[in-house]
Amino acid sequence: MKAVRFLEDYLSRMRPGKLRAFRKLYARLENLAALRESPKYYWILGVNHLRRRAIALADQWVKEGRLDSSDQVFYLKLDDLVRAESGSDLDIRAIAEDNRAYYTQFNPHNDPPVLIDSRGYIPRLPPRSHKENELVGTPVSSGTVKGPVNLLTRPDEKPIRPGDILVTKATDPGWTTLFINAAGVLLESGGALQHGASVAREMGKPCIVGIEKVTRILEDGQTVTFDGAVGVVTILD
Repeated sequence: MKAVRFLEDYLSRMRPGKLRAFRKLYARLENLAALRESPKYYWILGVNHLRRRAIALADQWVKEGRLDSSDQVFYLKLDDLVRAESGSDLDIRAIAEDNRAYYTQFNPHNDPPVLIDSRGYIPRLPPRSHKENELVGTPVSSGTVKGPVNLLTRPDEKPIRPGDILVTKATDPGWTTLFINAAGVLLESGGALQHGASVAREMGKPCIVGIEKVTRILEDGQTVTFDGAVGVVTILD
């Protein structure tokens, strides 16, 4: 509402010619802004079609004894699916297990840095001084909050209780409903314009992002407090 009042006040002082031009451009923006999401929408439709087909094939291959379980299909590449569908001599069970082992090997590794120069040097901002029981990140949504940590790796892992502090690496639209109960949000990666930061501001939830190793330092149930305008998390127990 504050932004709306500011805009109304600004427009009331605008010259008639500029006001007409503004209203014309604003109308175009309203009509075309939704198209920004169209590429993602159609991409997801295509991915969903492939996923349904892959699951159907997996169920068939489990019945035929070529796979042990349907979820093994997600460790196969698209080329593997095409080859396996056209012939029964491909050992897709072995391929899936090899790929699963490769995934398991690299899954615990930290996310790669955003910037690496030609010398292999990783530029980093100088660390901000903080106390032993504090974590530091980038403040992106103001507000002071205190509550228990609820650490998640997936949005469907477990529910967020009212008053919980949602802690995870990053979020996408699939996480949005979890913000409703969350008293605050702490994210390991990203900046001020990422999904989680934007949703936190829209819902008025305190949020800090870019907290290095926060998902490995904090534990479920720990009580923390933080100010989303400062960027410092204090671990209370």
